Amino acid sequence: MMVLSKSPRLRFLTGATLYFAQGIPRGLLNVAMPAWLASQGLGAGAIASYLAIIILPWVFKLFWGPLMDRFQFPAMGLRRPWILGAQFGMSIALCSLVWVEDPMQQLGLMTALATLIQAFASIQDVATDGMAIDLVPEEEHGRINGFMTFGKAIGWASAAAVSGVFLTQVGLGTTALLAGAVSLLVFFWFLFVTEREGERLLPWSDGEHADDVAEPPTVKFLLGALNQVLWSRTSVIVTLVLFFFGLMSGYGDALMPIAAIKLFGMSTGEWSNLVAVMGLLGAFIAVCLGPLIDRFGIKKTSMISVVLIFAHSLLLALTEHLWVNEDYVLVMLAVWVLLDPVTMVCAIAIGMSICTKRISATQFAVYMSAANLGASLGSKLFGEVSEHLSYSDSYLLLSLLVFFILVVVALYRKPVPELPEPV
Repeated sequence: MMVLSKSPRLRFLTGATLYFAQGIPRGLLNVAMPAWLASQGLGAGAIASYLAIIILPWVFKLFWGPLMDRFQFPAMGLRRPWILGAQFGMSIALCSLVWVEDPMQQLGLMTALATLIQAFASIQDVATDGMAIDLVPEEEHGRINGFMTFGKAIGWASAAAVSGVFLTQVGLGTTALLAGAVSLLVFFWFLFVTEREGERLLPWSDGEHADDVAEPPTVKFLLGALNQVLWSRTSVIVTLVLFFFGLMSGYGDALMPIAAIKLFGMSTGEWSNLVAVMGLLGAFIAVCLGPLIDRFGIKKTSMISVVLIFAHSLLLALTEHLWVNEDYVLVMLAVWVLLDPVTMVCAIAIGMSICTKRISATQFAVYMSAANLGASLGSKLFGEVSEHLSYSDSYLLLSLLVFFILVVVALYRKPVPELPEPV
């Protein structure tokens, strides 16, 4: 039996592995599928709407958090039962994509199933984040964020690379079954991991909850505690930071694959392979970024990463005359993919930095819901403006969204104080 509370290495490995599993549907549904749909002639507006819809379950993380904080089975761990259930559901839902024989003709069915997959992934994400906040000491926050971002980048990069080839060679059904099988392996591995010493592996196993585990908070306490922390200055700023992070990410993630296929002439496989290679490199950078966050602070590290993205998007918008140069285009697209996991680790660390353990899942879910609402609106925004703006203007709008992040990150200050114990 592997016990998370006793081993920093196991905590890092577990965070990375669970986030790897979350990355699988992203690589297939958010990276490879839009590129494939664009290569088949589907319009930018329809692709952006598809992305906006499948991101929506991540907005509802706002509701998963309170459920997890209120309804628990401490004998198996505070978050572990939720993680196991969500991971199993995500695996089965991925396999259900075999029902979609022709994604172009069954776009509605595929979107519905993709949304279900993302719902399970978002539940697993909230539970994993809550478990990390519960078990990881503050001095490890930067590193655990780095490892989780590393794991997710490995997941979506490898899934994107494989899916980009498989979608064109063997179709969605076989691709989905492979993704579901890998996801199921993570489920079986996590069956043998517990949060604390003495907890049960399964509901019918021997064991009991640890003595230092508090009773689940009441609904009244959760609502009161959230009301206390969410309207503080720091919390409002963090919410805005994550919203604009999401807005930028959603807009860029809709723009980049469509531009790569329709403007720059890349194939689905070429785009997916680029995402895979640069995503893996970005994952290694994210791991290295974790200790830097612990040492130099989240604000300074975030400002540097956002400045880099701002410079990149503005430069791309102002150098349209260089778009005929394939090497230049390849480098600029690669830099965008590279910076994605770097900004992700900063966003997660900002949200985690002010969370209170008694309501960790709920509070962090609120912040990440803001990010995912921004991502959904960002994808929809590109769909709305794509018919009216040139690609140069679209990149200029992206740089404006990044500028908003700079402004709100500059306003970030010290975290809110801890909550009192419930009465």
